Amino acid sequence: MVELRRLGLLVCASLALSACASAPLPTTTPVRPPTVIVTLPLRTPTPDRGIADHDLGRADAFLHIVHYGDLQSEPCLIVARALLRLYTQYPEQIRLTWRHFPQPQHDKAFLAAQALEAAAAQGAFWQLHDLLFAEQAAWRALTPEEFRAALDDYAQRIGISDLAAFKAALDAQTYAPLIRRAVQEAQSRALRGAPALFLQGRPYSGALSERAIGDAVRLLLLGQRHFAKQPALQINLDARYIATLYTEKGEVEIELLPRAAPVAVNNFVFLARQGWYDDITFHLVTDDIVQTGDPSGSGGGTAGYFIVDEHDNGLLFDREGMVAMANQRGVPNSASAQFFITLAPLPQEGFNKQYTIFGVVRRGMDVLRRLTKRDPSDPLRFPNPPPGDKLLRVVITEIAPSK
Repeated sequence: MVELRRLGLLVCASLALSACASAPLPTTTPVRPPTVIVTLPLRTPTPDRGIADHDLGRADAFLHIVHYGDLQSEPCLIVARALLRLYTQYPEQIRLTWRHFPQPQHDKAFLAAQALEAAAAQGAFWQLHDLLFAEQAAWRALTPEEFRAALDDYAQRIGISDLAAFKAALDAQTYAPLIRRAVQEAQSRALRGAPALFLQGRPYSGALSERAIGDAVRLLLLGQRHFAKQPALQINLDARYIATLYTEKGEVEIELLPRAAPVAVNNFVFLARQGWYDDITFHLVTDDIVQTGDPSGSGGGTAGYFIVDEHDNGLLFDREGMVAMANQRGVPNSASAQFFITLAPLPQEGFNKQYTIFGVVRRGMDVLRRLTKRDPSDPLRFPNPPPGDKLLRVVITEIAPSK
């Protein structure tokens, strides 16, 4: 299968309580053209505050993530684990907000939410949040009475300073009215259940997995690196340009073709010199192509602008080693930063005059063939895609025209 992986923000998938239907599995055709999904706007108005919000991270962080959660829900455990790992990776760029949304089918979720508020009163909200999710498998099997007793032990384990006050708040149901109002607030937003996840104020409707949530978050974080517009012409159309791709598996040398595709070559040279291609992943590697150019690793990233097509330049996908811009299939002028390299001739229909060829591999096809196969859009063959090999950097060599 040859297709860029679709961003979870834009394609409905298997979120158990989502209003969206499941996305169909891709059909098994030998080859499909690459495609880039245009991302959503990255900045939205500051989300309104909930009545019982609990935040982790900088108030001015680039990306705000809101999790309406239920501590007894196994899907919420997946989300919470994914978010905390992402926060560990990007602590300066992400702010997490928890909002209570215990579900009626869970007999201990309401009490667990009250316990979080009792812990929050002593500055230990996130410590108990993490512990209850970590221990969820153990306490899910308890009766509500047994769980109430276990909460005292959990409070001691996180170092609650005033255990008597914690116990008293639970026994008196001090925070029960607050939790009820939080549930009503969530329901007033037409949320159907937990988990419900909002990224930058927009609902996430992608697959319920750490990889999918991570891809969606990294794609939004990529917005910090976006350029306001495509670069002005900076190459010499009479010069030769050699791009050397330094990868984990070796070097690949590409002859760029400025006369055949001046806009694409200019764009590629600009991005390479800006470090856009440094330390990124070959996110799609099949028997037919290898694809990279997305620092988010999701397969949906752009440089923040798009360039015009130059695909009617007489070059064809009739052999290995053709280097071309990836774009959104069927959408004119939608190429940005991602590119692919052929490992074999590609079918004429669907490729020729559809994607701008702007270079030819002169050395290193053996390196490309050693890259780790992965296709996140093919869950049958790659249910858990292996980490992609790294493109470490791209070095541009300009050879002045002879006089």
